[in-house]
Amino acid sequence: MKKLKLIFVLFILTGIAVAQNNETLMIIGDKKITKDEFSYIYKKNNSDNINEQSLTEYLELFKNFKLKVVEAESLKMDTSLMFKQELNGYHEQLAKPYLTETKKIEDMIKEAFIRAQKEIKLDIIFIKVMKNASVQEKQAASEKAQKTHERLLNGEDFEKLALEISDDKSVTVNKGHLSFLQTLKIPYSIQNFVFNAKIGDYSSPVKTDYGYYLLKLVDTRPAQGYRRVAHIMINANDQIKEDEQKLKKEKIDSIYNRLLKGDKFEDLVKFSDDKGSAQNSGEIQKFTTGRMVPEFETAAFNLKKINEFSKPIKTTFGWHIIKLLEIIPPDPFDVQKDEISKVVEKDEERKEDVKNYTREKLKKELNYKHLNGLNNFTVLVDSSLIQSKWELKQEHDLKTVLFTIQEKAFTEYDFAQFIQEKQKKYPENDIQTKLNKMYDDFVLKCLTDIEKEGLAEQYSEYKYLMQEYHDGMLLFDLMKKEIWDKASEDSTGLKEFYNKNIEKYNNRTAVDISIFKYQNDKTFTAAEKLLKKSREKYTDEILTETINKKKNNKLTFEIRSEFSKGENGIADKVIELKDQNKNQKIINFPNEKTFVYINNTIKSKQKAYDEIKGLIISDYQKQLEDEWLYKLKNKYQITVNNDVFEQIKKNLNNNINQ
Repeated sequence: MKKLKLIFVLFILTGIAVAQNNETLMIIGDKKITKDEFSYIYKKNNSDNINEQSLTEYLELFKNFKLKVVEAESLKMDTSLMFKQELNGYHEQLAKPYLTETKKIEDMIKEAFIRAQKEIKLDIIFIKVMKNASVQEKQAASEKAQKTHERLLNGEDFEKLALEISDDKSVTVNKGHLSFLQTLKIPYSIQNFVFNAKIGDYSSPVKTDYGYYLLKLVDTRPAQGYRRVAHIMINANDQIKEDEQKLKKEKIDSIYNRLLKGDKFEDLVKFSDDKGSAQNSGEIQKFTTGRMVPEFETAAFNLKKINEFSKPIKTTFGWHIIKLLEIIPPDPFDVQKDEISKVVEKDEERKEDVKNYTREKLKKELNYKHLNGLNNFTVLVDSSLIQSKWELKQEHDLKTVLFTIQEKAFTEYDFAQFIQEKQKKYPENDIQTKLNKMYDDFVLKCLTDIEKEGLAEQYSEYKYLMQEYHDGMLLFDLMKKEIWDKASEDSTGLKEFYNKNIEKYNNRTAVDISIFKYQNDKTFTAAEKLLKKSREKYTDEILTETINKKKNNKLTFEIRSEFSKGENGIADKVIELKDQNKNQKIINFPNEKTFVYINNTIKSKQKAYDEIKGLIISDYQKQLEDEWLYKLKNKYQITVNNDVFEQIKKNLNNNINQ
């Protein structure tokens, strides 16, 4: 992670559109650097300061950067195994947003959010058969589901069939009738029926990882969001005797009648048997659909006015009177996205849907040609595949081409290697089923690999993003080798450098400054006004407190300290600007949303070598780099096409004037 951050500090490249006219701007040795690449990098790194002067200055920085990259390539630093493995890791991550598979997942996340705006009420008959069941068990379950479906269509009573057939544990209580459900809690295949059906429609048997469902769409409603309620509860579970049940009912009715007469809910909570919520005026944690027992949930969601209370309602826990405290709407997409993303990405049904979609789409786009099936290969696998112990043997003749993608051939041998690497990931207990699934995934992997190879041609922003990581990694490794390690390890050279520049380090300017962070320009203006009015009155803490009293102002006091050059980045800028303007007290850095108040400017006292060793190393590195760059400029011929550079200037001016 530290290395990656340094790569970005050394040279930042991120995706923006690039022009099609890609003339050569400069040549370093034998390497050509295009107009587009320079324009792209310049615009990103100078987004707040685009003008002719910065363009000309940036050309020299860019030249030095590319000169170092050319040197690293000449040393073949990009051919090492470690470099290739690291770059390939970045490649895998950077490619994801551009892949068909990722785009399909994003579509599914959006689809899931849209569907989550509704809640669903279903009647179900469930026929259980687990994913790892035998072929015979799966076939029996399928036939049972189909026959049940036919009986429903022939008019048999739903409740009777549910009680007779359904494996749902709650069927004896609900007789197949479910309460409203949140869409995200429903298996994807059931959702697909729901959102293509009309109220009252029956489904064909719907297969999930748990078995078959026969469904009836009873109703839909808008997502209810959350409710915050208080309740008074009298314990009365179904196990107590009838006369005791009667007493409990009389008690809750008495409390309800007192509420009707005007007694305060908060005063009557003391009679509640839920002592936990009674301590908080009966309030319970906010909840949404599916979190409470059905009777309680229905009563709570039927309350429409704040402070309205329900009639006594009975649940398996006892009697409740519910008071509505707050109606909270459903969370917006940006709040729900992370949760929805996790649901979508973990859902096995959706995963299969994504795989199937991606495979078929890429087959069309990448000129996939099926040549031979798995008939010859099937005879080579046995029960060892189920045990994930199948091995590729030398006597296997696996030269047959299974398919081609953009004329590239993939053979039985390639598939055999895939099986050896991946077979443990497939828990199927049927040889042919497992083999077919692995083959489909092998085809998908080959298609995706070819898709990745073509991303740079298809997406210019991806091309430059990959160039960023390639060049940045090379620059990091080269600078470490040629500059950073040398400067920190060369103790003799470091001491000599210090002794030659001892006057510089013993006569340094230092500043006593207070550093503040602000949220917006209005906040800075207000703080500046107060400081100019009276610094004695508005000390660091009082200034911050005063500014933050006003709404929408946010000022943070970071630190007050004495800094010499090299000890703090902001202080370094202050020292540089201070030399130009002796009387300036307040300096604003709008890009960083930071300003400083200069309390004092002093000549720092002499510091021991060890105290400023970090600064000395930094300066020594700068000297080493300057010397090294001089050698590189003599080693490589550098040619800049001034006509092309003038064209960049012209385009820049045209864009500024538009």
